[in-house]
Amino acid sequence: MSYPSLPGSSSSRRTWKYEVFLSFRGEDTRNKFAGHLFSALQRKGIFTFRDDKRLEKGQSIKPELLKAIEQSRISLVVFSQNYADSSWCLEELEKISQGIGEPGYFVVPIFVDIDPSDVRKQDGNYRKFFDKHEEDFKDNIDKVQRWRLALNQVAGLVGYDVRNKSESDVIDEIVQDAASKLRHRFANLVDDLVGMQSRAEAFESLLDLESDEVRKVGGMWGMPGVGKTTLAAVVYDRISHRFDACCFLDVSKVYEGPGLVRLQEKLLWETLHLKMEIGDVNRGTELIRTRLQHLKTLIVVDNVDHDDQLEKLIGNPTWLGPGSRIIITTRDSHILKVYGVDEIYEVKHLNDDEALQLLCRRAFKQDDPLSDFKRGKIS
Repeated sequence: MSYPSLPGSSSSRRTWKYEVFLSFRGEDTRNKFAGHLFSALQRKGIFTFRDDKRLEKGQSIKPELLKAIEQSRISLVVFSQNYADSSWCLEELEKISQGIGEPGYFVVPIFVDIDPSDVRKQDGNYRKFFDKHEEDFKDNIDKVQRWRLALNQVAGLVGYDVRNKSESDVIDEIVQDAASKLRHRFANLVDDLVGMQSRAEAFESLLDLESDEVRKVGGMWGMPGVGKTTLAAVVYDRISHRFDACCFLDVSKVYEGPGLVRLQEKLLWETLHLKMEIGDVNRGTELIRTRLQHLKTLIVVDNVDHDDQLEKLIGNPTWLGPGSRIIITTRDSHILKVYGVDEIYEVKHLNDDEALQLLCRRAFKQDDPLSDFKRGKIS
């Protein structure tokens, strides 16, 4: 998905490149659970790293793969009967375990065809595999001990036991959980921006998110520079996990022609992963109307300054499936009224207290003014 570029959204410890890293034993689950999970994550628009290319026996794990683990927000580890047979998988697991406890990083174990206690206690097949590893690495027994520790740490986390359950139901639950975790990508931003939390909550309340039976349109309007785009991005991030398909579009100064067609193509790609050259605005409008009518969809249309932008991109809210929500930002409240927006939220400038708090954060790196500043003694 494409998001507005906003400051402060990355961790001080990690640089996020991927949303999910999927660790699994290929021979066990590539064409089964892991493959189905990967496809479900992709359909949800979650950028997932999956390594299908295993090195020949005796070769070390690639540095690029270890880097991919470092750059992923979530690591999903699919434990299967033969996972521990692979020294490659265990090296992945050791790297994954090193990030446990880091802010913004999540590790989730998934037990497909094996008892979680066998994994945690390294019993059954896992005992046999580790006996073999200790023989193979008898000159580097510390490596095997690190693998044992990593396995114990990761398998001891809260995760999913897929045995005797509907695979599709569990996959849906895992994807929903991953999407929910990823919505916190701007958590630090929300905390850093003065007044953002209360404004986001106030706008969300207008959208009636608990109802799946209605299609609701919420509009934000305000003066240039007041923070409409930032607020829309934070709200989008907070609620997007509730929807089947999502898209954030900046439509400023795009009324017609090739620019509008590109936006239609972007909308279809981000919501449906449908990559195609539309060529004609009317054809794009028809595709949007017919392809999204059964999907619960969230669309943010940012910087609207002309009626045609809404008519060609999202038409009527009935084009979208039940439970869908549209968010429109504009500096012209008349556009919202003409389109028939259900709820209009005015984004206002910071009040005096908020403005003072923002000044203190920028100037003094703290929320409260310095005592001398309060008394007016700073020269």
